[in-house]
Amino acid sequence: MNITATLASLGHGFINVCIGVVFILLVKKIDDWRTKDFDDDTHIDDGNIAVGLRRTGLYLGVAIAISGTLGGVSKGFFIDIIQLIIDGFIIIGLIFSTRFINDFIMLNHINNDEECIKIFPQPDGSEVVGNTAVGMVEAGMYIATGFILNGSFSGSGGTFFQGIASAVFFFIAGQITLLFVGFLYENITSFNVREEIKKNNLAAGIGLGGILIALGIILMASISGPFTGWGSDLAGFVIYAVFGIIMLLVFRKIADHLLLPTTDIATEIKEDRNVAALLVVQSAINAIAIIIAFSM
Repeated sequence: MNITATLASLGHGFINVCIGVVFILLVKKIDDWRTKDFDDDTHIDDGNIAVGLRRTGLYLGVAIAISGTLGGVSKGFFIDIIQLIIDGFIIIGLIFSTRFINDFIMLNHINNDEECIKIFPQPDGSEVVGNTAVGMVEAGMYIATGFILNGSFSGSGGTFFQGIASAVFFFIAGQITLLFVGFLYENITSFNVREEIKKNNLAAGIGLGGILIALGIILMASISGPFTGWGSDLAGFVIYAVFGIIMLLVFRKIADHLLLPTTDIATEIKEDRNVAALLVVQSAINAIAIIIAFSM
């Protein structure tokens, strides 16, 4: 073992971690400013699960995305650090753009900020603050976007500007695919997903959020890799994405029958609001997505 090289590598890793932590703190400050009409920290201290979920997804999404920039062949300590900082700022801008996609397209006619501090009366006369279903979908969208950005910024090849252009292009392609599958999920589901989410049905939020995360994992695998040319990279993305989506939908149906043999997901969501059942099913679907991603 080369002790000098090992210590240098550990030092480089320590600097990367420090930069990553700074970006997460920056994201918190930006989101605090964005939601200045209400204090997220106060809501979290008061036990608002919806706000906690959306912040959880945001931080995890940023960390997953930034980790994609840390791979590849080193170009030298200082160049690597500069590239990490540039990529980090681009990632923050792109991940916050996901909010608008989530608000105006994925959850059309649902204002996430308002829903996450809305008061919901309970059957026993008590009240709960925050739509946890909306918080879960937003968390799922952030985490899925983090995986897409991870794939977009991973690898090497081409010039610096080609790498940035490729990352932004495949981020957009991944988001379009994510929205397409989100709408497909709604259309193949026997109940109105958005209505259930608006009613603060956490099981419905886990169902949609879990599918988004699973798809994000698959899209990460279909995007990642060195830049080899626009035509070949785009063709590879389309082939792998279509293959992965078909595999995901097929195994989702199989998981439904195997894990819920006496009922089905639609009943557990709409009728029973069974959060436990959805956690089990969606964790299995995400596990399958990981296997699919590493099989491609």
